[in-house]
Amino acid sequence: MTSKSNHFVENWKKLPWKNFERNLFRLQHRIYEANQKDDTYLVYRLQSLILGSPCARYLAVKQVSQLNKRKKTAGVDGIKSLSAKQCLQLADELKNLNNWKHQELRRVYISKSNGEKRSLGIPTLKDRAMQYLIKYALEPVYESEASRGSYGFRPGRSTWDILKNIFLNLQSISNGYNKSILELDLEKCFDKIDHTKLMTMVKLPKQAKKFIWSALQAGVMNERPKTVENMPQGGVLSPLLCNIALHGIEDIWNEKITKTRICQRGLRYADDLIYFIKPNEDVSLLRRKIDKFLTERGLNIKENKTKFVKSIEGFDFLEWHFKVKSKNKQFVCYPTKSSRRQLINKIKMTMKDTRYTMEQRLSKVETIYCEWWNYNKYCDMRQINLWIINSWTNDYVKRHSKMSRKNRTERIKSIFTRHKLFLKANGPVLVAGNRSPYENVEGLS
Repeated sequence: MTSKSNHFVENWKKLPWKNFERNLFRLQHRIYEANQKDDTYLVYRLQSLILGSPCARYLAVKQVSQLNKRKKTAGVDGIKSLSAKQCLQLADELKNLNNWKHQELRRVYISKSNGEKRSLGIPTLKDRAMQYLIKYALEPVYESEASRGSYGFRPGRSTWDILKNIFLNLQSISNGYNKSILELDLEKCFDKIDHTKLMTMVKLPKQAKKFIWSALQAGVMNERPKTVENMPQGGVLSPLLCNIALHGIEDIWNEKITKTRICQRGLRYADDLIYFIKPNEDVSLLRRKIDKFLTERGLNIKENKTKFVKSIEGFDFLEWHFKVKSKNKQFVCYPTKSSRRQLINKIKMTMKDTRYTMEQRLSKVETIYCEWWNYNKYCDMRQINLWIINSWTNDYVKRHSKMSRKNRTERIKSIFTRHKLFLKANGPVLVAGNRSPYENVEGLS
């Protein structure tokens, strides 16, 4: 038994993964270019080639079994992980796209800050692999026509790109102090999207569309992943399908400067939207355009989360607070009060978790703090007070451990200054910009 299992492990490891990635990217790049040229026939041919290619099937299985952060999350079948033999078998099963039917999802309800619960559907490992295979064929089509104002759940883009775009719209040279912001959130976007309308916008071969229909019937859209970290166990199709359904809503209020230059005045991350409004512009006209767009897709605005504020009053977006100072008309951005509160609560819960030793708890706190700081590193951190959690952690370790004063002081200091060493070692992270990874790359034939 041991020799047979080792045989499967060796066969799995010996697969030419670099060649698989290179071949898949080349096909995706060709789809990207073909769709830009409106060559629908070639797009379908290349998509069929991806759906039937061994490189895409093996990479899809590797993604769900080894690469995803939460890969050991079971669906309704109770399977949490796959052996090397099962991985090879699953890659072979992915050939049967025509007869594949998506299984039901295991529902998990996550509590929100306002007391409500958010539903998260967890597919089986097999369905997750098939979803990745479909995504490989569908994503280049969307990327070839996606708007510059769309950022959520897209390759090569991040929330830092939105921060940069908001700065460009609200900086003093753009008269940001005179502008207002319309902030919108869609009501149960993933639940209420008209599936018939959505499928008319999906460009895929017939057999792949049949699988998406079965996935929709299983409820893959009845969820709202909040961050990219939630995607591995929640599936990858729902964010992409949501982007396809909402494609164009962020461009409704764009301003044409010249024949080749357009000012992007709408930004969207998944189903969260903001628009920049100049003085004397009719906001009701914008709302009518948005309502018309959403009605065609069976959606509507969540009125209790709709806000219209001046830039000098400030607004919250993606756990950041944006504001233009009234005194010097300068743009400023810093983490929201809720983001800071969540960080403090998370650190306190970790420190009080007696399942781990004190050193293990401190290591976890160090990771939590560094990740939070890394997300907010382009903000003005002088606007918030983080000394309180530093002091609380020091007092907690003093009361609940026998660590010497010198060691305790050095350890706490290393935790709450570790992010500075990380930034110094790795340098500033460049904002990705508005470039798709499927665009032309030198040396690609």
